[in-house]
Amino acid sequence: MYVPDFLVVYQDKAGNNIGELIEIKPKKETLMENAKSKRDRAFVIVNTAKWAAALAWANKQGLRFRVVNEDSIFKQKGK
Repeated sequence: MYVPDFLVVYQDKAGNNIGELIEIKPKKETLMENAKSKRDRAFVIVNTAKWAAALAWANKQGLRFRVVNEDSIFKQKGK
């Protein structure tokens, strides 16, 4: 069974409630071009299938789904 890392509900500027499922993964497990080993490539393939199912489920529930990695978590201003 797949369980995302976070379910976040917040209000946007217009006062609408927005729900997001958020999955956190290392960059090497999110994109094939970042996967250097066979193990990492296998993780990318499995994760991609999981995320497609999570996205479909989230859409049916009226939620957003996104995957974040260290680049988006530790993004520095000006870079």
